[in-house]
Formats: sequence, structure tokens, C-alpha cells
Amino acid sequence: MAKELDPQTEKSITAYLGQSLESQTITEISRGLSIGRNTVAKYLELLKYQGLVEQRIVGQAKLWSLTYTPFNSDKYGVSIRNLEGRHLYSYGAKSLSQFGFNEDTFNGKTTAEVLGDNYSDVDEMALQTVQTGQPSVCKKVYNTDQAKGEVVQYFFPNMDSDGKIQGTIGFAMVSKTE
Repeated sequence: MAKELDPQTEKSITAYLGQSLESQTITEISRGLSIGRNTVAKYLELLKYQGLVEQRIVGQAKLWSLTYTPFNSDKYGVSIRNLEGRHLYSYGAKSLSQFGFNEDTFNGKTTAEVLGDNYSDVDEMALQTVQTGQPSVCKKVYNTDQAKGEVVQYFFPNMDSDGKIQGTIGFAMVSKTE
């Protein structure tokens, strides 16, 4: 009987590839995670079938990486906020991590609650979208101990099936300056 797949192993492999700056061989992944080479190969094929990883052949080496999407890059992120402007969901670990944040940093909080009152204008733009139903844009320099960068955020109304506004969906683009 075939052994059941372990979701934690799959998650470990995708997290490892997500943190890697370059494509990795099966051997590199296996050593980096202390998981058997055959196990890594099996999971990579499954992930490839699901469209989550890509394989590139260079000479005799098979190099693996996450399938590129804008939201697993260090340049873009997405957030969903409720009617009060509190973050319900943030996605874009690489873009957040360069500032020292993770996807849970803002969960349940406004931007100003996390970063201070000088970031309240970001929250105000999100609330403007909730109040008017119109998209808004906020351009802000984020400055943390880890990095400094310009972030442009686009806020769009998030509506339910009846057309009632439930909050915002925000798309952020990061231009790292330092």
C-alpha cells in the first residue's frame, strides 16, 4: 500500500524554495531540509503537477523553484481589510520580510497600530475606499530597522454578492530604496 503524503513535508519544501534566492537541485533541497532525496523528488513532481513549482534543466542539473507569480516576489503584496480598516489577511511574505514583517504582523490591526501614527494616512486611504466605494492610491516611504522603501498601495472596494462593501482589497508594490 502506498504511503500517505505528508502536508507538512510539502509545506517545508515550498517554504524552502520560497526563501531561496536561486533555483535548487533535489540534493540541495534534501540536504537543506534533512529529508530523503527520493522523498523530495516525489513531492517536487507532485508540486510540479499542481503548478506550484517549476523545473529548469541546465546541463545535467535539474533546478527547481517556485512557480513565479507576482505575489511570491519581493515586489508585490495583497491585503484584505474589514470595514474598520483592520487587516484580515496579508499575502506577500517576501515583500513583507524585507521590512522585518511576516504575513501575521498586521493581522487584526491597522497599519498605524503596527507602525505608528505617522502611517495613519495609509489607513485613511483604505477607509476612504470603504466610504466612497471608489478606488484610492497611497504612496508612502516605509522605514524600518530592516529596510527603507517606497510602497504604493492601491485600495479597491471588496463587495459581497449583493454589492455591499465589506472592506477593501489592497495591492502593494514595493520599490526598495535602501
